[in-house]
Amino acid sequence: MSFSLSHISKQLPLEDTSNYRRLNKVLFKELNRTCIVIDDDPTGNQTVYDIPLLTPWDLETLIDEFKKETPVFFLLTNSRSLSQKKSSEVYQEISKNILEASKLINRPFTVISRSDSTLRGHFSEIDVIKNTLNFNDAITVFLPVMFEGNRVTVNDIHYISDGDHLIPVNDTPFSQDHTFAYSKANLKEWIEEKTSGKVNASDVFSLPIETVRSKNTEWLSEQIKALKPGTFCISNALNYYDLDKITQALLLAEKWGKRIVYRTSSSFVPSYIGLEPKPLLTSEKIINSDSQTGGLTIVGSYVPKSSEQLNYTLNYYNKNNIIEINVETILKEDADLYLASIITKIDESIARGNDVIVYTSRKLITGKNADSNIDIASKVSDALVTLVKGIGVCPKYILAKGGITSHDLALKGLGMRRSKVLGQIEPGVPVWQMGKETKFPKLLYIVFPGNVGHKKSLLTITQKLS
Repeated sequence: MSFSLSHISKQLPLEDTSNYRRLNKVLFKELNRTCIVIDDDPTGNQTVYDIPLLTPWDLETLIDEFKKETPVFFLLTNSRSLSQKKSSEVYQEISKNILEASKLINRPFTVISRSDSTLRGHFSEIDVIKNTLNFNDAITVFLPVMFEGNRVTVNDIHYISDGDHLIPVNDTPFSQDHTFAYSKANLKEWIEEKTSGKVNASDVFSLPIETVRSKNTEWLSEQIKALKPGTFCISNALNYYDLDKITQALLLAEKWGKRIVYRTSSSFVPSYIGLEPKPLLTSEKIINSDSQTGGLTIVGSYVPKSSEQLNYTLNYYNKNNIIEINVETILKEDADLYLASIITKIDESIARGNDVIVYTSRKLITGKNADSNIDIASKVSDALVTLVKGIGVCPKYILAKGGITSHDLALKGLGMRRSKVLGQIEPGVPVWQMGKETKFPKLLYIVFPGNVGHKKSLLTITQKLS
């Protein structure tokens, strides 16, 4: 079932087009704290630029960032690929180290738990963060809007927009995810569902768009300040004008002493730190004109949008530069020789300057339960890591399609510890520059989320990079 965006918009007050983003930058700076974005997969930096991305979260690493007074950095956990138990252990360790580093350096911080705009992920991570940091007086603000991916919230219902059509997120394939399935699109009801009733939908505070657009930020901030500790708060937003105004109210509340923990998608981060929009990256600005090797695209994501993009792109590739990885083969114990032959083929092709596309077979193989599904996904990802670790020729770029895929290839395949996001090559698709410690220093690494873009997006990016 879908609804008309234009019909709903006609019934709403006009958005407040004041430049709240500019003042958000000032307010964030006045807070004089480090914003730590704990990302459950590596795609949350798809809206920012010139910000560090870290894969380790040991105490020494965090102390170093606090000493440098880094305004904002991402910690890439890939916890969406883990079981809930393992995810909780990771977030407890991270939170413990953040708290210790903050005390040792005497620098305050804000935590944003960045997760998926289609509501997949371990929502329990919020409780772990709050309990470990002793943030019992904090409220939790839940903002999954992500405009670059057409995810909006109105009347408390989270939608994916397709042109003028608004589709409730529970009517999309994302709600049928084999690990993170859910049945509600109303965010109040979704929170009740995901907390197994510990939080009642009726207890979740909501800011309607009508209120956001008609009231000033001081009034909105007073409502947030008045919320009791432990309250969950959602807000509706159809665009960045709405979100920037909401965010300013939140920053004002923090300035006045309100403790807030955030669970958001990626559009919130630039709004919160006041980062002005930057044009999409061009190939002339990021590709080394002296490069003689081909690029390498690796598609691991299985979501329908990824498969659609892949199938469209394959029509434009030379069949000699297309490599399908048979998942059933790599799940067997004797897959080493099979992978070795593929590594040789990749090296030979990119050394000749050919762009190569590698993808896992599209038949989805599942286990008996969520944990076994995660185990299968991990084995597939490990096979792709083996390919990246094995290649000896530095590609012109590596494009990784899918959250788990891109995280594992960067961390385990390339040995990344600290890199920098340069910007976006297409809306929602970030480009990283690998650090000096990696297998291929300064390599361009494109992180293409599985659920972002349209049918032609993958082809558009690979052609732009060729």
